[in-house]
Amino acid sequence: MFLWLGTRGLRNCFKYGHPPIFPVTFIGYIIVGCGSTLFHATLKYPMQLVDELAMIYTTCFMAYATFSYARSSRFSFVLGAGLIGLAYFITARYYETKNPQFHQDAYTILTATVVFSNMWIMERVLRPALKAREDKRPTSSSVPNTRAFLSQMWTMVATGLTIFLGGYLIWNLDNLYCGTIRRWRHQIQLPRYVTFVTSRFRRREKRLTCMAFISILLLLREVETQAIASQQQIALTRTQQAAKQREMRMAQLTRTEISSLPADTNVYEGVGKMFISLPVADMKSKLETQMKELEGDVETLGKRLHYLEVSQKNSKDQIDRMLRGGVGAS
Repeated sequence: MFLWLGTRGLRNCFKYGHPPIFPVTFIGYIIVGCGSTLFHATLKYPMQLVDELAMIYTTCFMAYATFSYARSSRFSFVLGAGLIGLAYFITARYYETKNPQFHQDAYTILTATVVFSNMWIMERVLRPALKAREDKRPTSSSVPNTRAFLSQMWTMVATGLTIFLGGYLIWNLDNLYCGTIRRWRHQIQLPRYVTFVTSRFRRREKRLTCMAFISILLLLREVETQAIASQQQIALTRTQQAAKQREMRMAQLTRTEISSLPADTNVYEGVGKMFISLPVADMKSKLETQMKELEGDVETLGKRLHYLEVSQKNSKDQIDRMLRGGVGAS
């Protein structure tokens, strides 16, 4: 199941053009699923390390995606180096001590940090962004409103936390009463699966929690990054187009004025801090060439502006489809 979810997450990342950190995170998610499958199939210690350490690394990727967003390159570099160092420390410590409690506590702290920070982002950043987008949509739009979508996301949060805390409780009960459960299994002749059910459930509840908050991060990136980038590019293109149009009007006015002058009139062209004398015919020819170049530039900028506006509309429609699909799936 989790291999399928990770594969689907990768497909959506490539389909919607999400930043590279998210495909890497989903690859880590698939590795966790493979490691868990191999560990429970073989009960080999190396497979256990693949399973449990991949959980740490994947959560570190999620932490990087959460806290590096909209920050400077220097901060992102320091954050990445710090998370790499933290992952190395957890790996070395866990390999040396082989203490499952240490791994469990480290993973819980990392996950709680990502979870609660994303809960804050969801209310302080995502809700206003979705609300602003909702206000611009026509009332007849079939896209779910902000309240419906965030209700679904909070349901994901509550479900993930409930499963996570439930799994953590079962894991601790398993640690305390493992010997008793084994004795009952021998006395009642229960299958071996009963002994391992808590371990499997514990890993599955963690991955469900991770998937919920990866989805929140992906949506937040999609809403903010595309909207901000498109608006900035459109504003820049419009400014450039307006500047070219002003230059073209100035050239047209200058040519009109020069055309009314006698052919032997002295005219001058500004070159830096100097003025160079030119015949009227040469000046008119130069202005006409300049106007043709400016017309070409304005036309090119107009095409670019149209492309950006269409891309922005397509991005909004794409996000709307994601919202419709997300709420409709529930």
